[in-house]
Amino acid sequence: MDLSGNKDLLDRELVAFFASRKATPHDTQLALQWAESICQTDKVVISGFHSPLEKEVLNHLLERHHPVIFALGRALYKKVPPHLQSAFDEGNLLFISFRDYTRHSWNSAQQRNWGAADLAAEVYFTQFDNTSSLSTLHFTLNRYSDKAVYILG
Repeated sequence: MDLSGNKDLLDRELVAFFASRKATPHDTQLALQWAESICQTDKVVISGFHSPLEKEVLNHLLERHHPVIFALGRALYKKVPPHLQSAFDEGNLLFISFRDYTRHSWNSAQQRNWGAADLAAEVYFTQFDNTSSLSTLHFTLNRYSDKAVYILG
């Protein structure tokens, strides 16, 4: 596991967030309400921030200077993306990479999601259909882990 940024964020209570690429406007509303409620806590959100809704939640959290852990499905960035630089400089961002792949792939995305969920005490999902890869993650965590697992809505 490779890290870049504020490593102290790993010592705080982590909550994972996952959203399907096929999010509805209702899912978006619920996710942004959830993100706003998280901003009232000391919890740190960990996610791949890869789907459009996950990116929207990331922007919401960062606009409020809330700390996040950005789990990558690839090797660490050589340079912090410009839109994340201020959060990185403020100590509100940690990049974490579970594999040293140069390119993002479906397999590396699965490893990223499972790794992020493993680090979190609580895991939140938006609605997803049974064909989503999130379905397997949700089922496994809900059935075989002691984590608190929630579906928004």
